[in-house]
Amino acid sequence: MCPPPQETDCVIIGVDGGATEVKAHAVACASLERPTSFELREETASRRYQRLPDFEPIPVAVQLAQRDAGNLELSAGEEAQGAEWITAAAEAVADVATACGGGHALVGMGMPGLKTAGGRGICVINNGPRLPHYLDQLERSLADRGVVLIAPVARLGSDADYCGLGELHAAEGLFRDIDNAYYVGCGTGIADAMKLGGRLVSFDEAREWIQKSWQMPSALGPTFEKLVSARSMNDCYARLLGCDGLSDARFPEVDAARGEPLALAWMDTVALVLADLIVERLRTIKNGRCEAPHRGPAYAALRVDHPFAGTCLDRVIIGQRIGQVYDDARFRAALADRLDAYVAAFIKQSGDTELTARYVDGDRLKPGFLRASRLRAAPALGAAVAAVQAYRGPQ
Repeated sequence: MCPPPQETDCVIIGVDGGATEVKAHAVACASLERPTSFELREETASRRYQRLPDFEPIPVAVQLAQRDAGNLELSAGEEAQGAEWITAAAEAVADVATACGGGHALVGMGMPGLKTAGGRGICVINNGPRLPHYLDQLERSLADRGVVLIAPVARLGSDADYCGLGELHAAEGLFRDIDNAYYVGCGTGIADAMKLGGRLVSFDEAREWIQKSWQMPSALGPTFEKLVSARSMNDCYARLLGCDGLSDARFPEVDAARGEPLALAWMDTVALVLADLIVERLRTIKNGRCEAPHRGPAYAALRVDHPFAGTCLDRVIIGQRIGQVYDDARFRAALADRLDAYVAAFIKQSGDTELTARYVDGDRLKPGFLRASRLRAAPALGAAVAAVQAYRGPQ
């Protein structure tokens, strides 16, 4: 490790490594030694991954079997595609470091997929290349570009956990001022995060009693992620229109605001499904998982008892793209009003008098319970927080 630099010479960079694109953001905090809050700076860079024609993802079942056997067999196409991912990430980070004046950098990073034992590589991933030595390769690529790290990148985190860290530590984060809340970030996928009893509780930690949104079937059949992530919301609407894709002018919330019947119907469905997810979270956290045969055997196998039973949430936070739509006055009738109404209806229908008294006034949801996050790039900001925490060590 390099000698600790002057803090004014060190740029903190959070990286959100998605499945199709990597985004790097400079992040400011007052002090590396006593960080109290974090804010995004204006410096940012992104790269889309080039998809190589000879790359074919390895079936996940094969990946899992190789991981369990301790013998990852990467194909030549997989290694070549992985090199593209490394190059894209290194270029984005180097661009941000250069824009901030060079010097030293402290980098935190999140990536999709199941991580290796040390958290520095990816051993199982859907639709992408496995990169068991991701951070070793990235650090070498950064050094080749003149980026000097004050410490190795500690580990690859998950976007969901980093969204929670961002909401807890950002100056405008909505986890900061309360003890019990659920965050649902709807972007390319769905990121789930919880703060319970005053601390972040990851869904991996709580996996015996609550499911992630990408795992859990909705009442309509597909998982919640397949319907109400922002990508799925747009893709489903495109299929309703008979299109292969959407232009900016044909996003469903935009068409709904114009009064287009199909868009209005689809946005109503999105509100209904998202409300079902939110109320499932309220009930599971307070009472344990519900009796819901349509959610399948994995859901039925969840524990009903758990350490946070009896907890009523103070807030539900809607993040990322659908949070922006929820918070936009232009689309209020298309999403926010309908979502509020359906959450109130599901709570009343549950028969839980405590939840009803706490959250519903007559037939309306009490104001302020659902909040839209205005935290830009929450996963990247959370990655930066994790990097600072790892750098400081146990306190």
